[in-house]
Amino acid sequence: MNGRRVLIVDDHPVFRSGLAALITSAGYDVVGEAAGFAEAIALARTTAPEVVLMDLGLPDGSGVDATERILGERPGTRVIVVTMFDDEAAVREALDGGAAGYVVKDAMPAEVLAAVAAAVEGAVVLGSGVARSTGRLVPTPAPDPFGLTPRERDVLDLVIRGLGNRQIAERLGLSGKTVANHVSTLLVKCGATDRVELGRLARAAIAAAAGSGSGSQGHPVG
Repeated sequence: MNGRRVLIVDDHPVFRSGLAALITSAGYDVVGEAAGFAEAIALARTTAPEVVLMDLGLPDGSGVDATERILGERPGTRVIVVTMFDDEAAVREALDGGAAGYVVKDAMPAEVLAAVAAAVEGAVVLGSGVARSTGRLVPTPAPDPFGLTPRERDVLDLVIRGLGNRQIAERLGLSGKTVANHVSTLLVKCGATDRVELGRLARAAIAAAAGSGSGSQGHPVG
């Protein structure tokens, strides 16, 4: 995942345009701009973004609901909330809904770009203002015994669910050849001989990681 395709969701056209200009100036490709929930879902389906910058307060729905819907259809997408709300309840709801980052609208441009870059790498990122105001604790990610990249984890998750290469390609917006290459790499990294064994080993590793991390309280971000 190179994270270059970005969809912006915000009901304020002036802010949306400014954010698009910032993202474009950093070398990202803004593939669409949505002003509401329904438009965001439709554009996510047709433009296949890798990153979505999501406002919470949309005129026809919730940004959290939009995040959950997009991730349900495209699990590999990284959603970063960019909003005016900085209270802990809003942050918690967004992260529980699957957001990979949370930045307030008055953040410095460099902080927004840093959040995008970090989220693409698989991190859960809170803007400095959010972290200071909420003291939010983000759970420490479970250890990855296989050393997988974020995209490899996306593919593995869908393999575990029983999807074939063509279905995975459609879900993640990849070519069949790319998915096949990822699956081959996963077999090597996980020490599996076929997809059945790959799923079994991955489920066992996930269960072991969950058990070993059950007592973790997380760590402050920012």
